[in-house]
Amino acid sequence: MKKVLLASTALIGFAGMAAADVTLSGSGRFGIIYEDVAGTSDTYLSYRMRVNIDASTETDSGVKFGGRIRMQYDAGDTVDSSGEGAAELNAAMLYAETSGFRFEVGNANTAFDSLNTLYNAELGFISSTTGSYALFSYDSYNSGPYASGEADRIGLFASYSAGDLVARVSYIDYDQFTSADAEETGISLDYTAGAYKLGLGYVTDAAGIADYDVWALLGEYAMNDSTNIGVQLIGENGAENDTTFTLYGNTKLASGLGLGAFISGVDSDVTYDNDYAIGIGANYDIGGATIAGTIQKGFDDYTYADLGINFSF
Repeated sequence: MKKVLLASTALIGFAGMAAADVTLSGSGRFGIIYEDVAGTSDTYLSYRMRVNIDASTETDSGVKFGGRIRMQYDAGDTVDSSGEGAAELNAAMLYAETSGFRFEVGNANTAFDSLNTLYNAELGFISSTTGSYALFSYDSYNSGPYASGEADRIGLFASYSAGDLVARVSYIDYDQFTSADAEETGISLDYTAGAYKLGLGYVTDAAGIADYDVWALLGEYAMNDSTNIGVQLIGENGAENDTTFTLYGNTKLASGLGLGAFISGVDSDVTYDNDYAIGIGANYDIGGATIAGTIQKGFDDYTYADLGINFSF
């Protein structure tokens, strides 16, 4: 990702500290979305602008300290009762990292959400899927302000990378000054062996829901530098006990055209209108930006389609 350098080699006035960097990076997207839910259809425009503000410094001993605040606006966002929309800053994340170890505090990433191939079945300019993880709830790095009542939320995340193995653990306390709330705890592992990628994740009290657990087994194979196929088995221990199995694939042609598709099946204690979800998508690199679109059918006979442009800076 191309970054705009705001300040470099700024000297910190404390012993043991080296140079500090502050950078901006981000992404934008805009396009059209079609949805049909239970026979009611809508077509509307969607757009989003995201700017990441990253700051870091490194000690003479090689320990890097840093943090991130994100400013983001999604179409339809409002910040007060008057309905005026504005870009919003999220809660800050601070971190330290050295020798393959990373620790985060605040608006931290989560172990489950960080799985390497969890989102590789996504399609379209929004990057979404009606299959795969769509039926499950779990927490992640929060791009906007915390929800009402979560002012005292705190997250912790730690990861360690050793060669082809990455191990992670995370914890979220939704109110660190009370003990009545459920606290999400997650672990995950990713392992790369040549053309193969394997992932395992488990999260308890997911999204702060007591006695609700989510797990995932992931695998992906790179047929070559431009084509991969993958499988995902994702399940929950909860009221519905959903388990989904997803097969997906993505390829990039020499012309710059990319193609992708997925199909998911579900086993559940509840009845869905469809016991499968399916989607196809395409994207085209126009140099500095990508045109992308998708058509998908989801569980409960939900139809989704989008077409738009996304870019990063």
